Amino acid sequence: MSVATVAAVDPDRHALVLPECQCGTCAPTWARRRGKSRRFSEPVTLVAALEREDAVARPGMVEQHRECLEQMTAVADRVIAVTARDDLSRPGGGLALVMFAAELASAVRADEYRGELPAGLVRVCEQAVTAATLAAAGCLSGLVEMMQMLSALAD
Repeated sequence: MSVATVAAVDPDRHALVLPECQCGTCAPTWARRRGKSRRFSEPVTLVAALEREDAVARPGMVEQHRECLEQMTAVADRVIAVTARDDLSRPGGGLALVMFAAELASAVRADEYRGELPAGLVRVCEQAVTAATLAAAGCLSGLVEMMQMLSALAD
């Protein structure tokens, strides 16, 4: 897959950070600095981060989010390949993946930042969101079946 080339301009107020988590299913999140602090301590969505950054930093932020999403998708694909559909380790990763993908999908919508981003970047972001959604569905399919069985038992 070809990847859009984006000039790297670091955002001033935000960073994509990994949460302190031991479960392995938590997604990174955008975090904002509060005031003059050097720490990125306020979690925000990608769109909320883009709103407060200079326009020149936005393509780089979207690209960083996309790259991270592709890495998460690859991990989910590996989990799917080695686990059974009803394995309880699958759903957590699937939920985190679909939520992280939704942030990127929201950012490249026509009424958000699509017009400010290079067309090639928008295209690869849409492809990454599609791949992530498919992987998330694979992770969550066993959960859906389990909920249907529980629902049938309750009737």
